Amino acid sequence: MKHAARIIFATMLTLGSAAVFAQSQGMQHGMGGGMMRGPAGMLTKQDAGSATDMGLVMDLVHNNTKIRRTVTNLPDGIKTVTESDDPQVAQAIKVHVASMSGRLKDGREFNIFSTTLPVIFDNADKIKSVVEMTDKGAVVIQTTSDAKVAAALQAHATEVTELVQEGPTAFHRGMNARMAMGPDGPRGAMQRTAQAAKPAITASQSPHTHDHSFSGAEQWAKVFDDPKRDAWQKPHEVIKALRLKPDSVIADIGSGTGYFSMRFAHMVPKGKVYGLDTELDMVKYLAERAKREGLNNITAVQAKPSDPRLPEKADVVILVDVYHHVENREAYFRQLRSSLKPGGRLAVIDFRMDSAEGPPKAARIAPEQVKTELQSAGYALKAEPAFLPNQYFLIFQPQARK
Repeated sequence: MKHAARIIFATMLTLGSAAVFAQSQGMQHGMGGGMMRGPAGMLTKQDAGSATDMGLVMDLVHNNTKIRRTVTNLPDGIKTVTESDDPQVAQAIKVHVASMSGRLKDGREFNIFSTTLPVIFDNADKIKSVVEMTDKGAVVIQTTSDAKVAAALQAHATEVTELVQEGPTAFHRGMNARMAMGPDGPRGAMQRTAQAAKPAITASQSPHTHDHSFSGAEQWAKVFDDPKRDAWQKPHEVIKALRLKPDSVIADIGSGTGYFSMRFAHMVPKGKVYGLDTELDMVKYLAERAKREGLNNITAVQAKPSDPRLPEKADVVILVDVYHHVENREAYFRQLRSSLKPGGRLAVIDFRMDSAEGPPKAARIAPEQVKTELQSAGYALKAEPAFLPNQYFLIFQPQARK
């Protein structure tokens, strides 16, 4: 059972998403290996045992409310307890762990959307696992001397806990995020990230994963600009809180398909809006959208990972659901100060740690950390509007240079 422990974190996460998706598309589970078609087929490698494993996980997906899970972070790893008082669900947990242990041993990885599983699978030889099968499920302890692997174990444990707590909601959220990564999945995304020169930002209003591709802006527009988003994003309240003048210059970093940029343009008829994004598809989409809607005060700009390439100084620079993607943040935002006019402001909106919406909690950044980092980069917090149900909203100004 040495290898079984390594899979318990993965099973409900990876197979669960595919199972729910397959059911929602009316797919049949009787197909043999490699026969699965449609979107679910691109999400995970298929083999002769895929349908059986996915069918088993469907039972766990639809019985998530009967599963309880506790997680303890250890100095060098993780301890989890996953159990159920329902005898059938408890047995399903144990059978699933046993079934999936062979996959890890043989390198037949399943991964729908987790960005941490590739690290775990690629470093399986560095992980010491202890598994105890109980009457009601399984207790797993995993430790490693590699700090990166320990962090991945802990982050993935958090992902799985979210799935147990939220059930199909978390499954579908993760599945959509995984589909956004494209056919090469999170491992390919990580490779692209590693090859980049320490990227600083990705596109805004991003799906709930840390690394992903945004090709196909037409499809992303359906997600980013979904009218249902207005209920919790409260764009008009956000704009009102920024107290914009008709001639304000606004920089929307990570503008995506223009959810905020288009609204800003209407509010500053004598001003300018720069929609900045590193993804060329998004830049082209926003430029075409602005032209189509007759908003000549919008300019779409393809930013560089370490430089937003803002054409002129701005009155307001805003990042919506982007801050948690930024690497080398202190250097990035220290440089950004020169892009603000005197009295200019920097607004950061991102998901709270306890929000039901947003990226996996392991990828989020607490508002206290944002305040500390931006203070180090030379900013002072000026306002903290509290009307957003899922996100924090922080407004900063550069401090006087000493």
